[in-house]
Amino acid sequence: MAGDTEASGRATAHQRDEERRAQQAPGGLGPQPRRPTSSDHVTDLGNPGDAKKGANLFKTRCAQCHTVEKDGGNKIGPALHGLWGRKTGSVDGYSYTDANKKKGIEWNDQTLFEYLENPKKYIPGTKMAFGGLKKEKDRNDLIAYLKDATK
Repeated sequence: MAGDTEASGRATAHQRDEERRAQQAPGGLGPQPRRPTSSDHVTDLGNPGDAKKGANLFKTRCAQCHTVEKDGGNKIGPALHGLWGRKTGSVDGYSYTDANKKKGIEWNDQTLFEYLENPKKYIPGTKMAFGGLKKEKDRNDLIAYLKDATK
């Protein structure tokens, strides 16, 4: 068919993706739409970040506004102790925006990874002034630190 391949006769990247999906489709039913998964945005959960580097990131980028210790309390931002498994906007005594209260997600590796890239994009209306960590490695490092430090 004309237009099905590039001028060089090779399949386009789109065609290769479709063929791969068709081969993996249950019962050989042809191409199946790809469904997003919870790990679409995480680079490599099997290769966790460096907690030591994450501790330094926390100290230089987060500690001005947040604590991680059990009795650290709220500062400009909410206390982060017990972060994993907690719902957004739920720390007692902290004055959240409605956006944070209504987001309704539970903090875990994936949600934190996405949030830390650009907090204002992830929760429009948040009062968190932090611009985010654009480098995936930095986010993974910070998550590795926080996962242990906030227990």
